[in-house]
Amino acid sequence: MIKKLFYGMLLAVAVCRTTEAIPNEQGYFLSWEQKKELMCLGRIQDSRGTWYDVWICPGYVPPATYARKSFSRACGNFGEYFEANKYHSLKEGSSACFDWALHECGMGFAIKGIPRAWGSSFDKANERTERRVFGWWMAYPWAFFESTVETAFRGALGAVGTVGGVATGLAVVPAYHALDSAVAGVWNLGVNTIIIPTVGITWNTVISPPLALIGQKPAVSRVDGFWVTVVNAGRPPEQRQLTPEEVRVFSEWGLFLLKETQPYASRREQVDKTTGVKCTEWQEEIKAAQMQAHRVKESLTGEERAHIRDLIATNGMAATFVNPAFTPAYGSGCETEIRRYLMLQNIPNPQIDQILMLLRTYQSSAIMTPESVRKKTDPLQRSAEIIEKSAEDTFR
Repeated sequence: MIKKLFYGMLLAVAVCRTTEAIPNEQGYFLSWEQKKELMCLGRIQDSRGTWYDVWICPGYVPPATYARKSFSRACGNFGEYFEANKYHSLKEGSSACFDWALHECGMGFAIKGIPRAWGSSFDKANERTERRVFGWWMAYPWAFFESTVETAFRGALGAVGTVGGVATGLAVVPAYHALDSAVAGVWNLGVNTIIIPTVGITWNTVISPPLALIGQKPAVSRVDGFWVTVVNAGRPPEQRQLTPEEVRVFSEWGLFLLKETQPYASRREQVDKTTGVKCTEWQEEIKAAQMQAHRVKESLTGEERAHIRDLIATNGMAATFVNPAFTPAYGSGCETEIRRYLMLQNIPNPQIDQILMLLRTYQSSAIMTPESVRKKTDPLQRSAEIIEKSAEDTFR
């Protein structure tokens, strides 16, 4: 009995602490509206207007929308059989195969190519014989050998290409155009319209009700960017005149930021110094290299002129030619009051400027950057992803 009471107290403390960590949210568990959102959309909206997407909850609406779009695509796939473009594509594909088979392979490569090969080989043999090139008496037998080999190659390859091209134009291309729309339509209708949405809705029926029943209200601090993501930032913080207490809070937050970011600022300053030293060294090296190159080029120019002078003196032809975080929002209207407050705290002006810059950067916890929402999942789709990832690792 005492143990149960102890665990009950611990649970109550945990619930209270969690509830306190979520400002502007009443209670610990999801409201009825949030439960409905989770089960229907797979998302939850908090009191600030921020939407949170729960990855493992497909919802009922997204699978139904996906099924409707897939059914529309399937109808489009089957509808291609009643459109002229499909048969124009079939005609163009078959015509291209026939043109390649008959003109490129048959006529060009074989019928016209074989005489050209014989003519070229015997023209070379005739030229070698007339010039009496070493071994000229073997020129015509060698030409006959080359022409015979090329004839056999061109004839065989041309015949194979012609037959293959004609067969492709008559059978393969029509078969492809006859089946491609049907395969795509069956896939969109059977898999995308029926199987995937059915699995998603079934999985949502299993997972969403218990999560909606016992799930706690969402908060930015519990968003991991993987399991739960922020869809949008909700309503922007209000702009209004700060109260003295808010001025104090903003100022204290700025001082805290200044203290916490000082090590990083010092490291950035050190990086700038190191880079400056290296740049100075590199500039000096570049300047020295340029001066050295200039001296070398001047030396080469002198050697060149001396060489030309020697040529002029010793070579008559040469002489002839050379002779010529926080609500309300932090805005620009707040800076005057915060600067005055910090000056009363004897904070130097450079540090005040840094503080104001930091406040502009880290202004309010209610302003969040939307994250990329991952595609919804269920056990079937996740299994396929895991198998695909394992296959990539295997064949990498």
